[in-house]
Amino acid sequence: MLIIINKQSKIPLIGLIQIGIIDRGTNLLQIRPTTICNLDCIFCSTNHPLHQNNYIAEKSYLIETLKEIIKEKQTNIEANIDSVGEPTTYENLIPLIEEISKIKEVNFISMQTNGTLLTKQLIKQLEKANLNRINLSIHTLDENKAKILANNKN
Repeated sequence: MLIIINKQSKIPLIGLIQIGIIDRGTNLLQIRPTTICNLDCIFCSTNHPLHQNNYIAEKSYLIETLKEIIKEKQTNIEANIDSVGEPTTYENLIPLIEEISKIKEVNFISMQTNGTLLTKQLIKQLEKANLNRINLSIHTLDENKAKILANNKN
């Protein structure tokens, strides 16, 4: 089941581990826009049989919540877009980054990704949107082991 989280849903974007914004008391804020993933990794909680729902947070609700958190933190913020899924599956990723880059207290935007959906075109779009760094999750350098870990026959 796909659950869209917006202001009308009354589901908060603070206090959840799988979606929303996570503040661990540093200048880095984790922004988790989706739980959807294009892989099916055998070690991931997203792959667990009890995980029957996926969540997508509405961009405007994420930005509104981020601005509220930043009021308390002030300045020099790194916004790290990550997920218990895969951030590049988020339909509004580019507009989200563009909006985050307009917040004056945010001086760095990074993204954690498995990299499988990155293309030259997407990388150029991410750069143009003001993404500063891409962090790649690499679980092995062995192609066969990678297929096993990702539960991918191809």
